[in-house]
Amino acid sequence: MRKSRMSIPITCFNISTVLKSSDMFLMITAINAILPAFNRAWGHAQYTCVASSNTTVIGAIGMYCVFMDNSDSAGALAYHSQAGGVPLSKVFVKTILGYGGSVFTSSIGLTVAQSFCHEIMEMIHNPTANNWWQQPNGTLVPSEMCDPVQSNVIPVRVGSTLIYMSDFIFPAWSNSQAKSGPYNYLNTLVRPFQVARGGYVVQMRNGTVSYVLGSMITPYLEDEIKERNEGFVKCGCVIAEDPITVVDS
Repeated sequence: MRKSRMSIPITCFNISTVLKSSDMFLMITAINAILPAFNRAWGHAQYTCVASSNTTVIGAIGMYCVFMDNSDSAGALAYHSQAGGVPLSKVFVKTILGYGGSVFTSSIGLTVAQSFCHEIMEMIHNPTANNWWQQPNGTLVPSEMCDPVQSNVIPVRVGSTLIYMSDFIFPAWSNSQAKSGPYNYLNTLVRPFQVARGGYVVQMRNGTVSYVLGSMITPYLEDEIKERNEGFVKCGCVIAEDPITVVDS
């Protein structure tokens, strides 16, 4: 008899004063439609997001995601790190809305839902937030799943609600020897280490950090980098006009 694969929960809870719990539930349903494809692509165990109450206390084991009002890190809309050795993602709802974003969909590619999806995927793959890939010239690039395609969206319909989830890169993206893709889920990139028009990549060489920014990067990120006095260059590539709808229920 074939044994079923046990799902590993990621506990999500909402302490934001502006995000409705019902909206968090919809985002969790949407991301759980995307995660199986992400987990398969990268050879991960099956992770599933689950909702918890706003009184949730982060335990000594597991993975967590919390929706909060305001950023506790200058310029960050969301990020993942560790709390006492436990992987934790934070999504800052008021901060995202303050930059002109919205909860589910946005013409500028900035939503609470996409930020949520972005951090969950990157937390699964890089829970310690300190893994890097090396390019042939010695440049290091952090193994972040969604940064290069940050503004690419995968629309997911949950009932009558359309929710934008984050595109993500495939293993071929980080393989400088790869001759064919796909390099990302939406199959819009055409070579390793390419950056989408709305994406970015942090790179480090000889101890110096710089950024490669897509030609249509969200203004908040460009402003943040300028404030840090860190160098960057802009590039561009074609992005799919009609992203895939993953689930229609």
